[in-house]
Amino acid sequence: MAVANDGKPARGPEGTPVARMARAASVVLVLNLLSRVLGFVRDASIAARFGAGPATDAYLVAYTIPFFLQTILGMAFVTVMVPVVTTYLVRGDRDQGWAVASAVGNWTALILGLLTIVGLGVAPWLVRLMAPGFPAPVFDLAVKLTRIMFLSLAFMGTGMLVSGILNAGYIFTSPALAPAVSNLVIIATVIFAGSAFGITGLAVGTVLSFVAYLLIQLPDLPRLQFHYTCSLMAGHPAVRRIGRHLLPVCFSLAVVQLYLATNRFFASQLEPGSITALDFANRLVNLPLGVFVASVTTAIFPSLAEQAALNDRREMAHLTDRGLGLVALTILPAAVGMIVLRVPLVQLVFQRGAFDPRATAMTAVAVLFYSVGLLAQAMHPILTRAFYALQDVVVPVVTGIISVGLNILLSYFLAPRLGHGGLALANSLAASIYALMLYLALYRRLPELKVALLLSTMLRIFLAAMGMGLLVWLAGRGLHVFTWSRPLLGLLVRMTLLMGGGGLAFWVLARWLKVEEVTFITAMIRRRLERVF
Repeated sequence: MAVANDGKPARGPEGTPVARMARAASVVLVLNLLSRVLGFVRDASIAARFGAGPATDAYLVAYTIPFFLQTILGMAFVTVMVPVVTTYLVRGDRDQGWAVASAVGNWTALILGLLTIVGLGVAPWLVRLMAPGFPAPVFDLAVKLTRIMFLSLAFMGTGMLVSGILNAGYIFTSPALAPAVSNLVIIATVIFAGSAFGITGLAVGTVLSFVAYLLIQLPDLPRLQFHYTCSLMAGHPAVRRIGRHLLPVCFSLAVVQLYLATNRFFASQLEPGSITALDFANRLVNLPLGVFVASVTTAIFPSLAEQAALNDRREMAHLTDRGLGLVALTILPAAVGMIVLRVPLVQLVFQRGAFDPRATAMTAVAVLFYSVGLLAQAMHPILTRAFYALQDVVVPVVTGIISVGLNILLSYFLAPRLGHGGLALANSLAASIYALMLYLALYRRLPELKVALLLSTMLRIFLAAMGMGLLVWLAGRGLHVFTWSRPLLGLLVRMTLLMGGGGLAFWVLARWLKVEEVTFITAMIRRRLERVF
């Protein structure tokens, strides 16, 4: 039986899988929005203090290596654990479910701890592999920062596993709040230690932020009646199955991270600041992914796992269709909006202090090309979670290998012609093909998916987004947001008006075009208001 956000079983019509998913997604969305706002404050603070140059390039490369490992391994443990633990919860065997979760947590801490020790020793080779074009001083700094940030591996990976355990029990608040707390720690480090300790202090603050990420979630475990057991349970069938699935899931989850690693490899041989421009642009376009898509994905995965355990394939297909429609509703207008407003948006968020107009122009180019593949990247987590709920790890791996190879090939040809913008475009093209392959493969497993309805929905959303984009561009010209010389406060006011007006225009156009997801969200909001008033 499923567990609601307060730890009690979900009942009644509001307890249907789609309704539970929508309610959970709304909670996660608000907290993700807070986290992303703080993430931009964090990035803006770093940009203002350190600019876009060799020091930040070194920091970002150093951050990438351990973050890649902790994100991929931590998320892989979560991804393979949730369907297994959910199966025990559905069967009513809570004690066995928590025992398996504990064992997976112990394995996570052990493996990441060993990788930390190894990482401290091989840091020079890792930096050389990631950024072969770094000159000697930047290389030495990157090695130093990498060794510092490797200390965060076990904390972040274990924190992600705790998030998975809480999500499996339909508790979403503290896991969604944890990234916001982590960002606050980094912001405080930049403000209070940036001048005194420089980029090294920022690396230490990053490690402390991951410690906070873990600690903020621990008080919620007793709400699930979670009982920790200090055992690896290496012979347990569920633990062995999780172990067999771990490496394939690691690779499929690493696809986007491998895109970014490829970017750094090629960008380290381009003009200085290319890595930073790509990274900041990626963070900007990831705002809607982190707020909206992560909310839907976080909420939908336990429901998909539950329906898979119940062998309800029709409900699985319905959840997947609804999830894809909801992310398209948010991502397509966001992508169009960022394409239209890319320059003033980058200027508003980043251009201050050492981050000059040249850095803004470079970052805006990357935003343009990243936005082309935004919908495909939004589809990835929902499609892969559907496969993982079915405990199928083969398809995401095979399609992921094709996608990564294609990204490397496209990067090789596009980088000399389009510079760092070509690397962003290569990511978008490879991501789009990856999403198409995943969907076609899932349709073979779940023929209950309504392909025609999804295409019709996405077409209507696209038309509404294009209409919104045209209106925003015309209004932007009238408000002079596309000129370089303007006060920051004035730009903030104008951009707020444009984004608010654009969102309203999109909603009106989507309702006029009878987009089903708009009706679904409107009905859900109306029910919420009726309860309050």
